[in-house]
Formats: sequence, C-alpha cells, structure tokens
Amino acid sequence: MLYILLIFVFLQPPPDLIRILEATRQEWTGGREETGKGVNYEIKLVVDKKSTKLKFVSVTVDQQGCSYKVNNISDPERGNRYRKGDTLMISALLKNPPEYPPKKLKPYPVIGCSFKNKIYYFPVRQGIDATPGKYK
Repeated sequence: MLYILLIFVFLQPPPDLIRILEATRQEWTGGREETGKGVNYEIKLVVDKKSTKLKFVSVTVDQQGCSYKVNNISDPERGNRYRKGDTLMISALLKNPPEYPPKKLKPYPVIGCSFKNKIYYFPVRQGIDATPGKYK
C-alpha cells in the first residue's frame, strides 16, 4: 500500500504548469459514409510557464491519440510561442471513436506536457455540465 502511495505522489503533475478553464466537446458524423465520425474538443487553459520550458506533446482520449493544435488567445501573433499567464486554446480531433453504451459517461481528454525532460498528464475533469457539450 505504501508503495502505491509513493508512486502516486511522484507521478502527480506539478500544480503550477497549466490551469484548465473550460472544455467543450462536439460529436459529429460525416454526411457521406466514408467520411466517418469524430469528436471535436476545445480546451481553454492558462499556462504558468513560457513555451521555452513547457511543450504540449499529446492529447489523448481513452488512450487514443488525437490530432491537436494549440492557439494563443492572449496574443495570436506569437503563434505557438507563449508566456506565463497567457490563455491558450487547444483544439483536438478524435476520429472514429469507439461506440460506448448509452449510460456510460463519455471519455474525457488528457493533455500531455513536457517540462524539464519529464512528461506530465493533465486530465480534463470528467462529467458534463448543464450546458450541452461542456465539461464540469
């Protein structure tokens, strides 16, 4: 038991790398059979480190990789470069997700970040808010 607790403590992400403000999800189905289906995620967050120290390395949903793009909302001209305190929007796309039973909660995204040669994972909280498509 102590061993599990120690692993849990060491694997915890530093609390001051990012702060997630909100996340939304939008399921879609293509108009043609071969276009498939997917889920678009938008995750708004504030970074507490600048881009030279913190890199976004992955967005996964239920262990499936998503294609993603990071936009700087605070200063769009800087592109992928950001500073401490900037607000970012991560847009992620999960193509052809597996079918889930109707009563099962939808899986939520997990953001992977690299900081000082270590990778940390930040799960977006599970649960749907009263607003359609928004997570709590």
